[in-house]
Amino acid sequence: MKTTIKYLLLIFTLFTTISCNQDAFFELKRPNQFPWVNVNELELGVREPYFLLNRDPWSHAFGTIALKNFTESDIALFLPQFVGASASAAYYNREFSKAIPAYEMLDTFIKLYEMVTACNGPLQMLSDAEEAGEDPFPSMTQADRDKVNQFKGELLFMRGLAYWYLARMYAPPYNPNGNNDGRFFTLRREFTTSSEQLKKPVLGSVKEVYDAIEEDWTNAKNLLFEDHAPLVYDVNVRARANKYAASAMLMRLYFIKGEHDKALAECNYILNSPMYDLTEEPIQAFNKNGKDGWGREVIWQTACDEISGAYGRMETIYTRSHFSSTSMAAWASQPLSHWALKQVGWMNEDLSETEEARNDKRYQQIYFRYDEDPRSPTVGPMVWSHKWFRAPDQRRSNRPLIRLAEVYLTRSIILFNKNDKVGAAADLNVVRNRAGLANIDPNALTADMIHNERIKEMATENGDRTYYLIGLQLPIGIGDRDPGKFSPVMPPYSEYYWQVPIVEQDQNQSYHDN
Repeated sequence: MKTTIKYLLLIFTLFTTISCNQDAFFELKRPNQFPWVNVNELELGVREPYFLLNRDPWSHAFGTIALKNFTESDIALFLPQFVGASASAAYYNREFSKAIPAYEMLDTFIKLYEMVTACNGPLQMLSDAEEAGEDPFPSMTQADRDKVNQFKGELLFMRGLAYWYLARMYAPPYNPNGNNDGRFFTLRREFTTSSEQLKKPVLGSVKEVYDAIEEDWTNAKNLLFEDHAPLVYDVNVRARANKYAASAMLMRLYFIKGEHDKALAECNYILNSPMYDLTEEPIQAFNKNGKDGWGREVIWQTACDEISGAYGRMETIYTRSHFSSTSMAAWASQPLSHWALKQVGWMNEDLSETEEARNDKRYQQIYFRYDEDPRSPTVGPMVWSHKWFRAPDQRRSNRPLIRLAEVYLTRSIILFNKNDKVGAAADLNVVRNRAGLANIDPNALTADMIHNERIKEMATENGDRTYYLIGLQLPIGIGDRDPGKFSPVMPPYSEYYWQVPIVEQDQNQSYHDN
């Protein structure tokens, strides 16, 4: 009880001290964790980072990273006449050296640090209770302790997630052959108790940030339950992290760092579970509202219900969907590039549709072709992602953040690169069979076949294309861009990152000391 009281006082003191600073990125602007006097109250604090992840329709982190990384990649085609107010032109032109080009990345930066702070407060309280050898709350039962472990795992998972997004936006990718000692943004894993510390936080190196993410997700995996339905109060439990979600994020971390044996171990752990499978149609991962549950392949998602105001609009920029089965957003500006469509076998040289496309359930269910763009008939054939806003209540469709197909495709390329073509083909064929396609013979398998299947399966999700190429240390090509003006982004991608917001650089003394 002493620990709880101490942290209530610390949080109240800090909040009142910094409340006058509107640009304090570590400020708890809506500290709904009060009073944390029992396990049920702590659960409200655990909900906060989830809320912040999906808080704003135009700047949620998973939408921002999907928009910028898809648009920067070789598989997007930018239509400048429809850009609207987004930073799509800057992303497509790869203007990495400029300051943050539009509000979506500025607002996302702020929300990610709000997530960090929302996690650090309760985590610090729990850590201090553990060091003191006492329960964080009085009269706890074993069931209470189990819940606290689950909640601590979720907080670690979400803090790691916030830094994962920050690392993928505001710092160069981890270099498997470098020292990764560049410092680009603040790393803070303790709850700050003074305004002076807020004014001069420490910038973490790329290595320190990735090590911190790995530690958080490893600890989260150890604490989280495989099926936490009995321990949380949400009907849609796939919107809360479990052990497999932590494992999948470790898989992503190890893959992009080039530690593929470790990534393989996480793939094996997930794929050995009976909880997930690819027995449903591709659309089933995307056509649910919160109350409807989840597709069988969905490991983690963000879920909305009929009264939620947190539905995303970011996806309307790079998708055919506009909360409507008959129209699309006037600002939708990024369909798939013609280069990508030809590469995967969905478009002929004359831009006509291929038989392979017509036979692929993904093309039929989660992509949408216009032979003439309805907003501008002169644009020509366009194929748009059609994954989002597909539930009965379209604005409030659940959005999967981790799907099983990604795990199969990750293991496939890792096994291929280890000269296990039989295993690689088996995993690839699970994904292809779900799409209604025939098996590929292991003897005929090539790396490009796996790369192409990844595009068809994962385009516009989680910034996957650039993430995948970085994990394999392959060039990020130019797609449909003018080869006279653009060149591929080459490993180790040392210039591939955006600057943190100018307001942060101005207020954070650490940027001036380095």
